[in-house]
Amino acid sequence: MKKVWKKGIYVLTALLLLLVPVLGACGNGGGGSANSSKGTDSGEKTNIGVLIYDPSDSQVLAFQKYYNDYIAKNYNVEFKFSSAISTAEEEKSAIENFASQNCKAVIALTQADMVAAINEAAKAKMYYIVGVGTMTDEQYEETKDNEYFLGTIGPDLASEEKAGYDMAKHYIAEGDKNYVLYAGGMSYGVDAHRKRFEGFVKAFQEAGVTYKEPEAGKFIGSFESDEYTIQILEGFPDDAGAFYTEAQQKLGEPGVETLLSVGIGLEVFGATISNVNPEIRLATVSAFTEAYKDGFDANPQQVDYLSGTFPAMIGPTFAAVMNAVNGDSEDFRDNGQAFRISQNYWNAQTKEEFDKMYDIANDFENPAINKDDLNQLIKKNNKDADFESFVKFASNVDFETIQENIANR
Repeated sequence: MKKVWKKGIYVLTALLLLLVPVLGACGNGGGGSANSSKGTDSGEKTNIGVLIYDPSDSQVLAFQKYYNDYIAKNYNVEFKFSSAISTAEEEKSAIENFASQNCKAVIALTQADMVAAINEAAKAKMYYIVGVGTMTDEQYEETKDNEYFLGTIGPDLASEEKAGYDMAKHYIAEGDKNYVLYAGGMSYGVDAHRKRFEGFVKAFQEAGVTYKEPEAGKFIGSFESDEYTIQILEGFPDDAGAFYTEAQQKLGEPGVETLLSVGIGLEVFGATISNVNPEIRLATVSAFTEAYKDGFDANPQQVDYLSGTFPAMIGPTFAAVMNAVNGDSEDFRDNGQAFRISQNYWNAQTKEEFDKMYDIANDFENPAINKDDLNQLIKKNNKDADFESFVKFASNVDFETIQENIANR
């Protein structure tokens, strides 16, 4: 599998595999106030920049396909995707490139330096929204009054912790005793990974495991138990290969039953598990993509549990951007401030559950969130659209609700 990995890559949920990076950028060339643009009234395409952490990541590819193959064919817009971003400097450079190409907004799937990125976009008079993700309270307080910052839509930190907790509880209930926990980018400040790992910790503590808090200056502690064996792996793959050497060593320990991963699971660990012990059960946070279908379909099964996003989950983010570029952003603020809208993951604990969710997630002809849905959220297309109805729709994307919406079309 081809991977574009850099130390410090930021994931969001997870995530994961293969396309030639779509290089390019866009930006706002003109001035004017945050609400002066009327978007597509002139007939010109609205350019929207998308910051991505890895163009080979299957979650990124799923979002990209939804935007390019569905949204861009149904709206007068063009998406410009950055190359891989893992540092604040790369993030800033990508935003500057977007600004040079007359983009009206930036959708962020990166978390290198969110506050700096928001300020950089605002400096160029481009709207900024976190596509599928969240931010800390401190980051929000620092940016909530910025008129160009629309807000965040995606699993909040409480949802991230619950994803990790539910995953660990599932395998504890199954009776598994020997684990490797992948902590991802905790040491690099990836809050989603930190909260998922804290969910792991909470579940094992409830099972009687002692967790020793990390030493000063450290991010990860250690587990002690007479009943459970729990190893921890962190960081990201690097060119030197040290990460894979450590992964092979820990996963190759006798008796390992389950790998619980905070993200980027199959793409990173699939080959290693196949080499050292194909019976290891992999559970991760990622996306309902073809890569994971192959993992569930494999014999022996490579993926056992997925807490994931689906491509159209990023639809309300697009609607929020269109409201802004159409001049209606003030009608979609939370008491005059940027919004924070939480979404839940879909959870597949069996191959049968995964297949059902995968089929809906990967319908790009009539996607889980389609044009009719989005038009109800865009004030230019629906004069009755308001913030309350926007929040209600954007936050209620659990699988059962999406199934019901599709059945009622």
